Amino acid sequence: MNVGNETLPPARLHEEIALLAAYLLSSGRGLLEEPADYSSYRCADAARRALLLLEQAGGGSARLTAVRKSLDDLMFAPMGGDVDLASVLDALCADMASGLQELPC
Repeated sequence: MNVGNETLPPARLHEEIALLAAYLLSSGRGLLEEPADYSSYRCADAARRALLLLEQAGGGSARLTAVRKSLDDLMFAPMGGDVDLASVLDALCADMASGLQELPC
């Protein structure tokens, strides 16, 4: 997925959505045999990818972009460090809820 302000053409957007679905499906399978901590990171990564797709489809907002960037920081940091994952995800969930209220219906 390319980060940027460029709106994806429909065919590319469809491909990225299919790749996200494949990631979710393979993650579901992998979690059966992976350490429990992986599940939170995989879900956070899926949310990050979905928010990026929303941005690339022209439907994002400043708040949702901030959530995605925070997820980028989380995903690209060493796993298992001094991060209180529960607190980070709680804060991002609250930010996400606020961002969803800002989307046009």
